[in-house]
Amino acid sequence: MLSALNRIDLFISHIEKALLVFFGLALTVIMIAQVILRYFFSSPIFWAEEISVQFLIFITAFGISFITQQKQHISIDFLLSQITNEKKRFAENTTGILFLILMAGLCFYSWEWVLRPDVQMEKSGTTGLPRWYTYAAFPVALSFLCWHQLIVLMNRFFSKNKEGQL
Repeated sequence: MLSALNRIDLFISHIEKALLVFFGLALTVIMIAQVILRYFFSSPIFWAEEISVQFLIFITAFGISFITQQKQHISIDFLLSQITNEKKRFAENTTGILFLILMAGLCFYSWEWVLRPDVQMEKSGTTGLPRWYTYAAFPVALSFLCWHQLIVLMNRFFSKNKEGQL
């Protein structure tokens, strides 16, 4: 069961990685085109800044989720290095559970906010596109993040570590 969940987790991380690469490349191409058109041809792309900001938001939201799956969050562990392994495991598990609860709460409220009719009616002044698709990046990314954190915790609790203990 846990191996199937880990495969799903890995599949989601591959989707996130593809999205990160796509949005990063798209952002780069749009900004290069914007600079060339603005400074060499005096004809800027009127929507380039808004789309670039949206892509940067997408990169940030999905990047946070991706690094959760990769276990690459920055941590300050000088206190953890001073305590025993048992207390260290307890502290890591407690902070992991608290992180999951916090992110699940944010996820719930972000979905609730994005699905409100007044939010879905908002349109971009520059492109005329609905803004909810930009806003929806956060609840989708937070949903992925919650999944990744749940899998991290399940692996901690239900898989055997190197010493053969639970």
